[in-house]
Amino acid sequence: MGEDNRGTRRPARLDEICKITGAHEEDVITVINEFRAEGNSFLMPVHAQRLDSNSVIDISHESIMRVWKRLVGWVLTETESAQLYLRLAKSAELYQEGKTGLLVNPDLQLALKWKEENQPNETWALRYDPTFERTMNYLEYSQKEYEKALAAKEERQKRNLRRTRYVAIVLGVASLISISFLIVALNLKLKAEASEKRH
Repeated sequence: MGEDNRGTRRPARLDEICKITGAHEEDVITVINEFRAEGNSFLMPVHAQRLDSNSVIDISHESIMRVWKRLVGWVLTETESAQLYLRLAKSAELYQEGKTGLLVNPDLQLALKWKEENQPNETWALRYDPTFERTMNYLEYSQKEYEKALAAKEERQKRNLRRTRYVAIVLGVASLISISFLIVALNLKLKAEASEKRH
């Protein structure tokens, strides 16, 4: 998407498309050929030209981007994905400079969900920001530290629960001992009173 929120053409080499999608070249060519077949001609180069890894694939005309609803949806999804990646890359940069902390929820969960759903790779990321490795390291480190903090919190809660149980047991035992002393004292008092009445 351009700054005016209109789709803009972004030609790509076939080998780049294969790296971004993780698909085999033959499979990508098969799909591309469907969209550039005679009578379709949505993509360039024209159907008569043989494709190889250096072929540049492009949309045949920008007006297609306005009327092809599914393509518009794909572009919007890609734009949202790219924007999230750029925010993540900026956060990684700021973290490296000591100007921000690690990701925390809900941003961390949002970024992890994005990574799982989009499975970004370096070839894709280079289209938007060249710091893919740093960005992914930042995300993974944020996740590890979050999980470590969560485990520490759970351990503290378990310790507190054990301590609370221990205190409850001690207080319960102390209460039983106190009640026992009370019963013994009352028993002795009653015996003493009974003994005084007999004398």
